[in-house]
Amino acid sequence: MNKGRRKTIISLILTFVILALGGMAYLKTSSKKQSTVDAKKGGKTMLRTVETQVLKAGEVLNEIELDGRLSAYEKIDLFAEVQGQLQDTSKPFKEGTYFSEGDLLFDIDGENARLNLLAQRSNLFTIIAQSMPDLKFDHPAAFDKWKRYLDEFDEKRNLRPLPEVSSDTEKYFIAGKNIFNLYYSIKSMENQQGKYQIYAPFSGVVTRANTYRGQLVSPGANLGTMMNTSRYELSAPIAMSDIAAIKVGQSVELKSAELGKSYTGKVSRISRVIDPTTQNLPVYISVSGRELRDGMYLKGRLAAERLQEIIVIPKDQLIDQKYVYVVEDSVIVKQQVSLIKKDANNAYLEKFETELAVITSPLSGLYEGQKVAARLVNEEL
Repeated sequence: MNKGRRKTIISLILTFVILALGGMAYLKTSSKKQSTVDAKKGGKTMLRTVETQVLKAGEVLNEIELDGRLSAYEKIDLFAEVQGQLQDTSKPFKEGTYFSEGDLLFDIDGENARLNLLAQRSNLFTIIAQSMPDLKFDHPAAFDKWKRYLDEFDEKRNLRPLPEVSSDTEKYFIAGKNIFNLYYSIKSMENQQGKYQIYAPFSGVVTRANTYRGQLVSPGANLGTMMNTSRYELSAPIAMSDIAAIKVGQSVELKSAELGKSYTGKVSRISRVIDPTTQNLPVYISVSGRELRDGMYLKGRLAAERLQEIIVIPKDQLIDQKYVYVVEDSVIVKQQVSLIKKDANNAYLEKFETELAVITSPLSGLYEGQKVAARLVNEEL
């Protein structure tokens, strides 16, 4: 047998011996390993301990949390109803400019319209004056009242009402002279005269200006937008389950996180149209404040009527919005409950029909059917 072959055989024998010795050592060690069963517990597996409480129903304060963005209660677009050139006013109509109620916003040149109105009044005076001889002979009883009308006629003032006709023949005569038609045309022109000056309907600021001095405007032209800064409204979506507890006129505490200030608002109205996406109803809250601005975000809290016979648990103890874990004979059972509402921290449930040992310790790792060691905690949540 050559030297190389002998070395190979020796290496194989040594490898086999080492493997055999390793296997025997493993078997010996395994036989000495301690059992996971605690002998002191009589062979029973250690159970996880959970805390439970028998919760009592009671009266709780029903606070509804809400949030939303402010919008001006009054915001209007201003339109021209007459034609003319814009003239100077004491204050330019520019974005951010503040106007008090009754301030002149726009002054449209209406001189041509004023002269045309004077001409039409003079025309009416002439027609009535030319009709007086016929009235005196054909309708003598009506002559005096029409004469008084002419005596008091002033083309620089708005027309007074025409004398009342006392017979059908008089009415036909006046209509035949086109007096009625001309009178009402002039009254329409007089009404238009008041539209050449546009005044602020409320105190507020200009949010959009579409015009400038000297511009020629026509009826229907959008001149700009003005917003009332003394009153705002917040639109807050409210869950259908809370709507019954909200009434018009209720006070709402509102807060701005950015300004660090609180404001008191009131529920002004409740919408009757549900948002199809969220299934919430908008509630509108009226609020005022010097620091408030259109588009500002506010959060609030509304104190509604107190809830009776309610059980309160931490929100994270609720499972799938309708179950809690209880312990029955050392076994975890999933118990269905009736959820009234939730807020940032708690869930509010209807009173249980029977006393239940609800698990109040963390639910992580627990499952229905698991055997546990329950420890009753006397303090209620």
